[in-house]
Amino acid sequence: LSNLYPPLENTPSDEVMMKVENFTSIHPRSFRHCSFELHKGEILGVAGLVGAQRTELMEGLFGLRRHQKGHVRYAGQEININQPTAIKKSVALLTEDRRATGILGVLSVADNISIASLDQLRKGPIMLDNKKILDLVATNKEKMAIKVPSPKTQIKSLSGGNQQKVLIARWLANDPDVFIMDEPTRGIDVGAKYEIYCIIAEMAKQGKSIIMISSEMSELIGMSDRIMVMCDGRCTGFIDGDKANQENIMTLATQFE
Repeated sequence: LSNLYPPLENTPSDEVMMKVENFTSIHPRSFRHCSFELHKGEILGVAGLVGAQRTELMEGLFGLRRHQKGHVRYAGQEININQPTAIKKSVALLTEDRRATGILGVLSVADNISIASLDQLRKGPIMLDNKKILDLVATNKEKMAIKVPSPKTQIKSLSGGNQQKVLIARWLANDPDVFIMDEPTRGIDVGAKYEIYCIIAEMAKQGKSIIMISSEMSELIGMSDRIMVMCDGRCTGFIDGDKANQENIMTLATQFE
């Protein structure tokens, strides 16, 4: 158990990749008045009880949910988010439920990895370069230890851990600067969890910024440089990773108005 999480060798820089101010949903019982900063190379954990609106806030930042007020600055420039245009701004979102909103079950592993970066894989106006797609699959299969018999294998036949690694590979093909990961290790075995932790740590080491939502307290404490705690749609506090424990996280997670 002492080796459950890889060592975090990176030190987040002072450069702010994303700054969110007073971000508020159009729905009165959803996220409201949320403000935080995300630094380059930082793993920002997001904690909270069920109903804290963590997922809703991140989907709002990605453009999947509407907001009525607030400002989002990305790499120093204010961006207007009304639809999922965050992909063009090098922001990726790994959704909470991979079977419902992640994988395309009847399609192949190759299709699932390439679906978010088709512009880079074109060979003309409407044709795709199959060689580039197969090279992309081969690179990610080796780099992320994806266990799959063939690129043409349907993704629904893979284990949960391999499906999750395919989804991470899908977004990494876009080379995102900010990666929002919602419950990245839910429903997978402990070996695959460690592999995903290593991928997250390596991304942070490369200078990518990661927002990681998790319901597992030990995961947040073991993998986060800093933890943002939410309660009832509000950001109730921040805890440095080396000072985080279950008691101070739960204290902030139960600060109802």
